[in-house]
Amino acid sequence: MTLTSGDTGYPESNSLTNSTIATSLISTHGLEHMYGRSFLVLIPAIYMAFGLAPIQAGLLDAVRQLSSGITSMSCGFFVDMFQHRRGEALALSLLLIGFGYLLVAISPTYLLILAALTMASAGSALWHPPSLGILSQRFPNRRGLFISLHRSSGNVGDWIGPVLVGSLLAVLSNNPEAWRWIMGGGTPIMIVAALLIFIFLRDIGGSSTNNINFGEKFRTQFSDMISSFKGTGMWSIFTVSAVRGMGDRALLWVIPLYLSQELGFGGFWVGVHVALLAIPGIISGPIFGVLSDLTSRKLVITFIMATAAFLPISIVLGGATIVMTISIALFGLFLFSVNSLTQAAAIDVAESKGLEATFIGLMWGSNAFFGAIASIAAGALVGVFGWQSAFYFSAILFAIGFVSSLMMPSNLVQRTSE
Repeated sequence: MTLTSGDTGYPESNSLTNSTIATSLISTHGLEHMYGRSFLVLIPAIYMAFGLAPIQAGLLDAVRQLSSGITSMSCGFFVDMFQHRRGEALALSLLLIGFGYLLVAISPTYLLILAALTMASAGSALWHPPSLGILSQRFPNRRGLFISLHRSSGNVGDWIGPVLVGSLLAVLSNNPEAWRWIMGGGTPIMIVAALLIFIFLRDIGGSSTNNINFGEKFRTQFSDMISSFKGTGMWSIFTVSAVRGMGDRALLWVIPLYLSQELGFGGFWVGVHVALLAIPGIISGPIFGVLSDLTSRKLVITFIMATAAFLPISIVLGGATIVMTISIALFGLFLFSVNSLTQAAAIDVAESKGLEATFIGLMWGSNAFFGAIASIAAGALVGVFGWQSAFYFSAILFAIGFVSSLMMPSNLVQRTSE
């Protein structure tokens, strides 16, 4: 698909076309997700190696979410202020991921793993504000599609990573330290990717503007950000996104442990089922994005929330049968789709204010903080009532999210047609 500046609403640079920039950002996002989702498949091995309790396993995910939230909320605002540094921010993101998970691999204690996860998760969070901000600026009339394509490439990584790691765990099943070698094995790849991003996308944010008063720009950006929440429907968008994120995070780390601890699945089959959470979204994400561009964000979001509320229960009722496998695949059909659409809706509201990265960061941060609470709560419930309780907890959250989505304004903003 060839895209011109007329299609995108954003001028092309002398060296890179908008198509090349979009392809680079979207494809590299898949690599970043290969690492992040693979960690979920390794949680059962870490759980056994350190003799963890369920709430400690939940804390592994909570720390990732808290680090991600703090990074997203802080960096998004400053990425918009220093847009000429967005290329460097993208490269730094990949370096932090690579070295963070390398430190996880060599950490001798649970507490050091938590500290290392802070670095790795900060790297993952740092990627999204500049990347999604660039795509939103360059493709304003197809924002829902391109944000969903970005998410869809993440789903490709979410699919390949768990299957690859699950296969390696099966091959190396006699080595209790195999998870360490697998965790650290991707660091060289991330270093190479960071160098390529730095070389080819270093100037993606344009040249430095030395004559800008950054103090004044800070005050203007902050004022525009506050005004975007007044009478625009922005609060309802953030509420739906946060509640949906809580339901997702309550399940993502539980599913691998439920399969291994409750149903007795081996590493390979755990990896396959974690991959099933991602494969359907490769196709469904862009479709939902296009539908939201053509109709309304609210209509598509409400449909997804209503459907997703039943799937956690069907996973539990399915037991160790094909029903459970199909239910996980159906859950993957809608996983994270709402996040892409609420991100697009938030940027719709803040249109023309140059706050794309700011609102991406705020939304990721909000979701991360609430997701961390949900992870810890799910761990506490599992410790008392068993693994199945987390699925019912998630279903309740999705039902609340559905009710919240009904309160969203039908037309948050009128988008111009191409």
